[in-house]
Amino acid sequence: MSASDMAGPPRSFAIGIPDSWVRYDLSGDSLTPIRAGMLRTAPDPRGREQINEAFRNARRILEGARRQGALYAAGTTSLYEDGLLMAGVMVFSVTPPQGETYSARELAKRFSATGKRRRGSGTARTFSTRTLPSVGQVGRLVGVEESELVDGAGYKLLVMHTVIPVPGSSRAMVVTCFSPNLALAEQLYDVFDAITATFAFEEERAAGPQAAG
Repeated sequence: MSASDMAGPPRSFAIGIPDSWVRYDLSGDSLTPIRAGMLRTAPDPRGREQINEAFRNARRILEGARRQGALYAAGTTSLYEDGLLMAGVMVFSVTPPQGETYSARELAKRFSATGKRRRGSGTARTFSTRTLPSVGQVGRLVGVEESELVDGAGYKLLVMHTVIPVPGSSRAMVVTCFSPNLALAEQLYDVFDAITATFAFEEERAAGPQAAG
C-alpha cells in the first residue's frame, strides 16, 4: 500500500498492513459499513453499545488525525467472545515551522493519536531508537496515552509513534500505531513493530505528484 506526500523528495511511501486490516477513509465514512456489519452479529444490547462506543471513538480519532494532516490510515475491528479488538495505524508528514528544528524525541512527544493529549495524565511513554530495514535509524515513543476525545471524557490508548526522517528534506514522517486494548499490550506492540518495519520510501516518479492509493 502506498500514499503520496505532495511536497519535496521522496514523493511517496509504502507500508504493509495485515491481510485482515482495511484502509480507512480519513473522513470516517468507511467505518459505517463495518459498524453496521458488526451490529448485525452482536449478541445482546451490551455488545451493541460497546460496538457503537468503539466506533464513535474511532471516528473521533480519524477526525483528529485529519486535522493533523494524516496521509494514510488503516485498522481492524473484530468482535470476539471476550470483547472487541480495535487497532490502527496512521501516517503523517510533519514539517517544523520556519526557523525551528525538531529532534525525533521532541517530535514524538508532541504527537498524539487523537490530536490532543491531556496534560498531567501521568501516563508513561518511553523513547528509544530503532533501525527499520528500508530507512535506517528512527526514533520511537511507546506507552499509554490519555486524551480527551470529548470534553471531560478521558480515553486511554496504547501508542507507538515512530519518527522517520525524510531524506533530502527538513520533514519527517510519523507512523502512529494505536489501540484501546491495553490488556493486549505485549501482543499489539509486536504487531505494531512488524507493521512499522515495512515502511519504505518509494522512488520519485517522473510523472509528477501521485494520487494516494
